[in-house]
Amino acid sequence: ARRALAHRRRHSEVTAVPEQVTINVTGTDSFVFDPADIIVQSGQEVTLNFDNAGALEHSGVLVATSVDAVEATEEDAVRGISTGSVAGGKANTIMFVAPPAGSYQIVCTVAGHAAGGMVGELTVTQ
Repeated sequence: ARRALAHRRRHSEVTAVPEQVTINVTGTDSFVFDPADIIVQSGQEVTLNFDNAGALEHSGVLVATSVDAVEATEEDAVRGISTGSVAGGKANTIMFVAPPAGSYQIVCTVAGHAAGGMVGELTVTQ
C-alpha cells in the first residue's frame, strides 16, 4: 500500500496571482469620482490613491449594490474598504485585496454627496 501511495501523483490547480495594481481616483466638489468606473480582478492587491481636489470633505466607501447609496455609511463598507473622510485639498492612500467577483458601488458618505451623484462603480472580475 505504501508503494502505491508513493507513486500516486498529486495534481493541483495552479492559480496565477493577479498583479498588484495602483489606481488614482480624484474626488471633486462637482460630486464626481474621476474615474467613476474601476475594474480589478478578485484577489488582486489594490493600492488606491484618493485625491480630494475639492474644498469640501469627501470619502470613497465600497458598498454592495444592494445598499442604497444615499443611505450608505462607513458601517456599510465591504471588508472595511474606505478612504475615510478626506479633507479638501488632501489625499489618502489605502491598500486592500479586491473582494469576490461582482459589482460594487463606490460612495461618498458625506451627507448629501451621494444624492448629488457622487457614486462610482467597482467591477471585480474573476
